[in-house]
Amino acid sequence: YDAEIHKERIFGGHVGEFMEYLEEEDNQKFQTQFKAYVEAEIESDSLEELYEGVHEKIREDPSPAEKKAFSPDKSFKRKAKLTLEERN
Repeated sequence: YDAEIHKERIFGGHVGEFMEYLEEEDNQKFQTQFKAYVEAEIESDSLEELYEGVHEKIREDPSPAEKKAFSPDKSFKRKAKLTLEERN
């Protein structure tokens, strides 16, 4: 067990490395994969600070967020199974 490697993974070091790799190798895939990060102007270097802020907010209030009630889409109706005679 290496605590430093564990800390790096918790704070998104591997994600930052992958972001840098994709940005250099395949910019189009980078734009697709990390679209939300690009729109929020989050750089691969600032991921650790982002994760530290998230951990800090969780420590302030660790209670889970309220779940929204699930209402399924009732417009979809499955067709009844066909018998062997109906299929032939």
